[in-house]
Amino acid sequence: MLQILTNSYSVANAAPLLSNPTPIVEYNASTITSGGMTDAAGLTNATFGNAPSVAGGVVTFNGVNQYAVTSTSLVPTFSALGTSYERSLSAFVYIYPTGQSGVILDELGTTTIDNNWHDTQIEMVSGTLYFRVWNCSAITSTIAVSQNAWSHVGFTYDYLTTTMKVYVNGVQAGQNTSCSRAVPWRDSSAGLYYGFASTSGTNLGSGAYGKFKLGQFDLYSSALTGPQVSAANNAVRSSFNPLSTPAAPTILAKSADSVTISDTDVANSSSYVAYIYASNGTTFVDSRTVATGSIAAGTTFTGLTPSTTYVAKIQAIGDQITYGNSPTSSGTSFTTLAGTTTLTLALDSGLTTATYRQVARIKASPSVPGLVTFFYQGKRIAGCARILSSGGFAYCNWRPSAHGQITVTASFVPTNNNYLSSVATSPVLTISSRSGNR
Repeated sequence: MLQILTNSYSVANAAPLLSNPTPIVEYNASTITSGGMTDAAGLTNATFGNAPSVAGGVVTFNGVNQYAVTSTSLVPTFSALGTSYERSLSAFVYIYPTGQSGVILDELGTTTIDNNWHDTQIEMVSGTLYFRVWNCSAITSTIAVSQNAWSHVGFTYDYLTTTMKVYVNGVQAGQNTSCSRAVPWRDSSAGLYYGFASTSGTNLGSGAYGKFKLGQFDLYSSALTGPQVSAANNAVRSSFNPLSTPAAPTILAKSADSVTISDTDVANSSSYVAYIYASNGTTFVDSRTVATGSIAAGTTFTGLTPSTTYVAKIQAIGDQITYGNSPTSSGTSFTTLAGTTTLTLALDSGLTTATYRQVARIKASPSVPGLVTFFYQGKRIAGCARILSSGGFAYCNWRPSAHGQITVTASFVPTNNNYLSSVATSPVLTISSRSGNR
């Protein structure tokens, strides 16, 4: 969409900065087709010259005669900003250089390349990027770009501070602080268009046709801040040079409340993120950051629910300079084991002695809530079947019916089906005769 900035700033202020910048022209992977480049902002489309190839939203210029040029003049857009601001702008391209020299971005007075007034603004010169706005001194990038790899390159120009800054992959690579940009399109009533890979007689190097792939172009009507440039770089990087997708995770081990997963390393990753999702594969449960080279050693998640199905996935993380993040791997489904339980029995008195035919209170301590049934000599003790534990305990009032040393037992059934049943036997109890018993 078109972002109109009013002329309400004082001359002492810098050019207007957008807190959430919106390009006034944008070509991206979803708008670049064999028919040309459609502006996602709706301002000006671009047409191709000599049919460069397009695949997957990326256009490839051959460095011989192919180019693209915008079709609608941007003069009204910049003129609407007022004379104090109309010369400020930012322009960024996402390119994949396949040649050492040639034009990347050209400013034009008409839709015909190398005609009327024209000047290259970004150009590759013997493998080095040069930048300029007319007619200021050229800025040589201090950061190299790799051949046959994606790079986010461009510049910002603030007319009110006469400052031009250039960036490579979100990092400032040079500046000119005394650059008073001329605008022939206003001074001579010409148009304002942009050429991509188009030959130009007014150039920073040879002015040759550019040899590169173009995946994105963003033009702003203000000078972006450094953080905004970095954010713009980060926003598009993973779309063009992502790491390869990791394989589906392998389940190394699992228990009632944990799982250990592993995967194979992905070349050039700087780290990984391992994810656990609910059984639907989309509801997030937990994640772990894993160091490079450690993903194969196994990553353990704890605190999972027993007898529950989850899905594990892996994503490789790029350095955000050369590589973006990978797509997330396909998921591996697994079900945790049923939870084991423990049960202990003892007299509530804490003693191991009781009296024949007198009430002795037996205390059962299950590890999770559930039902306890108490037994003596294999028979249920009267009134002590399926006692619901409360506060971690269940009690049975028992009258011993034998003398000597005996034991009682109990069975436990958890109320949560994710857990297993268990049994327990009391310590040996000594049952003595009642006082005064004859």
